[in-house]
Amino acid sequence: MNAADEGERLPRSIGGLIGFALRSWAVNASLYGALAIAVFAAYAAAEYIVPAAAVDTPQGQFKLYVLLYSGLFVDSLVIAAVALGVAARAAGVAVPPRALAGGAIERWLPVIAVTFLAQTLIALTNPLSGLSTPPEPRFLVFVSAPLIWILWAVLGLAGPYVALGSERAAFLVITGFGRAFTLSLQRTNLLRLCVLALVTVLPVVLETLLLNALLESHVPRAFFWANAPIDALTIGPLTAVQTAFALDFVRRAGAPAR
Repeated sequence: MNAADEGERLPRSIGGLIGFALRSWAVNASLYGALAIAVFAAYAAAEYIVPAAAVDTPQGQFKLYVLLYSGLFVDSLVIAAVALGVAARAAGVAVPPRALAGGAIERWLPVIAVTFLAQTLIALTNPLSGLSTPPEPRFLVFVSAPLIWILWAVLGLAGPYVALGSERAAFLVITGFGRAFTLSLQRTNLLRLCVLALVTVLPVVLETLLLNALLESHVPRAFFWANAPIDALTIGPLTAVQTAFALDFVRRAGAPAR
């Protein structure tokens, strides 16, 4: 498949790309629904296995990271499966759920690696995102937040690029990040990247608002209930949108897409 062939099926407008992504996700909703349940189950297992602790203690911070990276482990399988499904639909190829699951398992390890690195960068830059307590001087967050959201959008493309890459597993992580940055940051893609940034940050905004509400209401296991359900429900549709934009960036660059 080359970029021209893909362009015949992949819409060229921003709204068309989002609609195409969501329709592609809905085609295999049964598989993705089962994977969403697995994501929630991974969070639940980590929540109930690791002893509870106050968030502002070292034990509490440790548990937060256990929760985040336990969910990431299963999220990576969802990312691989959804990316393959969207790419197959863009190519006009009907792929049964069993084949998507098998292909996702084959790409699971490199997707885990790139998602782990992306999540680590997101955690490091979170204080500048405007979604947590900002460092001093606080007014700088108005400048840093949009840039951080764009960075998160670029990092979100790395997973689909790794899942769809044709290189050996040892090089997929490097090429995934390389494609994410070099293709998305082209001047002609700036508007689309900003739209993708808003879509990418939306689940984080919802999680942040819900977490604050639960903490104010003194709800037990607030972090779990604020993050696990939203992540399980949104990781599939979000990956579908990211994959559609990733394919579009390849097409707009005139690069061949396998």
